[in-house]
Amino acid sequence: MIVKAPILIPVKGYSKRCHKKNYALLPYTAEYIHEQGMTDAAVVITDSVELMELAKSLGLNFHIEVREPNQDELYSCWNFVRTNNIDLFFLCPVTQPFKSVNLINKMMQLFQDEKKWDFITTVSAVQDRHIFFVQKVLDGYRFKYTCKNRKGNDCQTEFMIDGVLYLIRTSFLKSIINAVNSNETFWQGKFTCIKNETPFMDIDTQDDIRQFDFLKQYFKKYCAY
Repeated sequence: MIVKAPILIPVKGYSKRCHKKNYALLPYTAEYIHEQGMTDAAVVITDSVELMELAKSLGLNFHIEVREPNQDELYSCWNFVRTNNIDLFFLCPVTQPFKSVNLINKMMQLFQDEKKWDFITTVSAVQDRHIFFVQKVLDGYRFKYTCKNRKGNDCQTEFMIDGVLYLIRTSFLKSIINAVNSNETFWQGKFTCIKNETPFMDIDTQDDIRQFDFLKQYFKKYCAY
């Protein structure tokens, strides 16, 4: 299936919680896009000349924007689509690097089959392990929740929106972009979900980056086949 919507990848030059994270993570999104054969549809939107040059070196299209303070990814997408006559687009954050094969085409097919959605996003299956949550106290740790049994097989599988990928109708985005709280308004839209079959990891802090680097080194060392 031919992708009929651009894949927008907003990446800002500066991150308060994890400086330079977008520089470290953009190559993994680029690799995914290339492997799916969708390079021509992808556009990196950035306020950073360095990230623009990185996108260029990775073989991706790019668009330089002037960001407002505290501007979020939705507004970056809006600034692009409103001037390019685009009815439907993918939002592809770099902070969730693990995406199922063919996920983009599956989402597009779902939208074409059911055109009633304002947007489609992805979910991951996770184990609800709150029975094992602990909190630090003066003399060590204690369980956060009261529970009679603490067995792993008592944990239930839950589905969680993971933010790996979004397919958004531009007309819907237009209706929320000027809202007082655009994030809250966004989630009031009519949406459905498609399962992402990969492990969930949202990289927003330096600890997240260290864990991600560990995974890379582990698999490079022990699983090089």
